[in-house]
Amino acid sequence: MKEKRKEFLVILIFLLVILAILLRAFSDSSYKVAPPQKSKITLTRSEQQFVKEKQTVRVAVDKELAYFESHFLEDYMDAIMRSVGLEVEILQDQETGADAVLVAADQETRSQIDQLQFTAALFQIKGSLFVRKDLKQDQEAFQGICVKGQFTSTEKKSLSYGGKPVRLRDAPTIQEAVKRAKQEKLDCVAGDQDAILSLLKEEGLQDTYENIHAELYKRNVCLIMKQKDATLYSVLNQCIHNGDLQVLMGQAQERWFGTSGQLVEAGKYKDAASLLVIVFAAVFCTFFFYYQSNKNLYNELTARMDQLTASKQEMQTTFNGVSYYMAELDPNGVILDINKAFLNYVNRESMGRPIWEVLELPEDLQGTLQEMMEQTRRTQAGTSKELTLQRIILEINIFPILSPKGEAEKLLFMASNVTGERMAERQMLQDNKMIAVGQLAAGVAHEIRNPLGIIRNYCYVLKNMKDENLQEQAVQVIEKSVDTAGNIIDNLLNFSRISNKRVGTVRIKEHVDSVIALNRGMLKKKQIEVQVGCEEDFPVRMAVESFDMVFINLVSNAIDAMERQGRLSVDIGREEEEFFIEVTDTGTGIEEDILDDIFNPFFTTKSSTEGNGLGLYIVYNELQKMNGKIQVRSRMGKGTTFKVTLPVRREEEQSE
Repeated sequence: MKEKRKEFLVILIFLLVILAILLRAFSDSSYKVAPPQKSKITLTRSEQQFVKEKQTVRVAVDKELAYFESHFLEDYMDAIMRSVGLEVEILQDQETGADAVLVAADQETRSQIDQLQFTAALFQIKGSLFVRKDLKQDQEAFQGICVKGQFTSTEKKSLSYGGKPVRLRDAPTIQEAVKRAKQEKLDCVAGDQDAILSLLKEEGLQDTYENIHAELYKRNVCLIMKQKDATLYSVLNQCIHNGDLQVLMGQAQERWFGTSGQLVEAGKYKDAASLLVIVFAAVFCTFFFYYQSNKNLYNELTARMDQLTASKQEMQTTFNGVSYYMAELDPNGVILDINKAFLNYVNRESMGRPIWEVLELPEDLQGTLQEMMEQTRRTQAGTSKELTLQRIILEINIFPILSPKGEAEKLLFMASNVTGERMAERQMLQDNKMIAVGQLAAGVAHEIRNPLGIIRNYCYVLKNMKDENLQEQAVQVIEKSVDTAGNIIDNLLNFSRISNKRVGTVRIKEHVDSVIALNRGMLKKKQIEVQVGCEEDFPVRMAVESFDMVFINLVSNAIDAMERQGRLSVDIGREEEEFFIEVTDTGTGIEEDILDDIFNPFFTTKSSTEGNGLGLYIVYNELQKMNGKIQVRSRMGKGTTFKVTLPVRREEEQSE
């Protein structure tokens, strides 16, 4: 009961307040417009101090936009900036002392991105075609005029009306273009829609030319300022993002260009005012209880909207702040939005153009990028690949942006320059190879001395024996020894050269034997027995040099783990579309608590003079690139087994 009385009292007080306001409004002959409420903008201390000291922003208008009424622009921008306490002053015919310049952003102004900052768009201007109402359709072509530089030569050639070409000549300004159209009775005028409409009225041609709404182009009108004016840029951008631009623009247009009804005089329609109060009271009472029942929902919705706005601003800031080259694409690969890093990278107009055209990709890489986008749309999962453009290596990632229905509505393109990382990785691999070469050098030298000793002995035979049969045998032995030494040197050179990651086909057992031969000297020195098990020597296609790097590291680690008279076993097998190689030693083994760490970079159990901790890290990374995997089993005092599994044919699908 008390609650109902309370609600009734609230309704009564509200109605009395409304009645008092209405009586005051009807008894006052003046008309006042309440200032707009301030938006919820949070400024930093430095920004608040800047606003307090600045108070007025001086804005110059680019000559291309001179047809806009300066008071209209001042009123419109005043309404936007008033939320933080700033006022706008439009400078007349000068840019000296201006804090910012109002321009129509195009490709030329965008090219100055390193020197200037662009705010968000205040409004848009559109390009259209105005043709004479008495135009004769039997002409072969139509004669028109536009502002010089407003259209490219290609755009001029492609412009047509009614299936017939429009030949545009150039004028220095839009005012001059309209004047010439009037004097020479030209067929059409092309350019900014609002500017031409305004000038046609001035020249009395509004009934001569009509707008066909061709929408030849759209340009965003922004404020530009120097890079050093970061605080002013931040404040203006926040005002623009938080302002309801459509409402403010409508109010300004109605105030300066629109027509509105006359205000009623004092004392007139008093009965109507009473009726209005009664109707309003009835409507208010009807919806009051509805409002009360949904008040919590409304408050929650308001809070969610504020959170959504803040989240959107944070996402935009993050989008522009990351160093990755990011672009939002439609399903066909056309750019919808880009971040600042991408704009700085391409340094050209990108909006509305295919991504491969902006990146200037050759035809083969265009096809690769299109395949990635198609795969992303089809699987609705991210795809990744590295593309090489001249001397730059880009790591490309494409992710789907799903609609509420779960369809790939848009695509997110992300790219980063990984040239330095790949060069460092290649250098690290080469350094590791040279360390291995140094360790193998002593054994290789010993292996070469054996055939050289045989060659020396049989040279003595050739000198001192006259028997032709013995001489022929000596020559055969010398040739065989030369081939043996040559093979040893070739194996060492092939292993030590800089890797090019090329894919090749080898017979796996034969190739494993050749790699083991590089360690023959160390194996003999430690008296380690080698056993290679393979039921059938089969061909495989893979990145040969990467495989050599993996296998030589595993064999070297196995040798280091054994003292003397150990046994090194290499088992080769095939399972459907994969093959495996198991490298087993009879060494000291690996402690169980460090098994998970052995593939980490710079992790080693050896002294600083024996290893750098990169061997197994390189093994793991190279196998990942080859679509392979590695497993390890070990028992202390018994030995260790590394099992490497690789695809037999899948490497055929990978590009070199």
